[in-house]
Amino acid sequence: MPRWAKGRLSKGRFRVVSTPSVLPEEPIAFRFKPRLIRAKATKIEKEIPNVFLLRIILSRTDQRISVAVAHLPPLLRGWFEKCFPEWSLPNRLVLKACKDGWDQVFQIEKSAYATWRSLQGIRIPRYFGALTYKGIKAILLSDIGGARVGEPAGTLLDKEEFRRLMKDTLSDLARFGALPDDTRLENFHIVGDKMMAVDFETVDEVVSASQIEDLTDWLAELYGNRQRDLLNSGKIEA
Repeated sequence: MPRWAKGRLSKGRFRVVSTPSVLPEEPIAFRFKPRLIRAKATKIEKEIPNVFLLRIILSRTDQRISVAVAHLPPLLRGWFEKCFPEWSLPNRLVLKACKDGWDQVFQIEKSAYATWRSLQGIRIPRYFGALTYKGIKAILLSDIGGARVGEPAGTLLDKEEFRRLMKDTLSDLARFGALPDDTRLENFHIVGDKMMAVDFETVDEVVSASQIEDLTDWLAELYGNRQRDLLNSGKIEA
């Protein structure tokens, strides 16, 4: 049985007290392959201007194609979705544009999604493809949702449960010989009963089994410190 199928999260002894701030939406449009996509976009963070959460606005054409695809036989539908991913997108997506002068980093991230292809939708977001947005290279990903670790809603687990989830995720990624290098708490989301990772602008080669244990211990320590800070500031409570 795969690790992500084991067990359920305990309810936990913490709860969120503060109300998260909500950033404004703005309308955007871009082409992904031949499809013109219109959406409402929200920056993932005020300080991160190149990553947007998208809420797709379906046109009549989009709706008709979606209905037609849904009525295809399973084998034919699978073939269609593989060959024409632009017409089989979920209604919530992430658009990540390349930062100015970061072309090499952009390629590293695309390669990381290829390396972890079989973990897409399980441990990492689904990668739908590359496009151009306002003349800038970008990638289109699934919005995994969940609670972002480090924020109040993502800091409600006991430290040992957090450690277990994190070790399972890092172990699955390491099976392919690589681990994300930018391992801030904010680059992990608790989604249902599992942990998922995002942001692969830098990637490390796995050179020893102790790497996973050391990284898990370090992140668990960061998590415990963040949890104490949020408790002391009144943003969560036990």
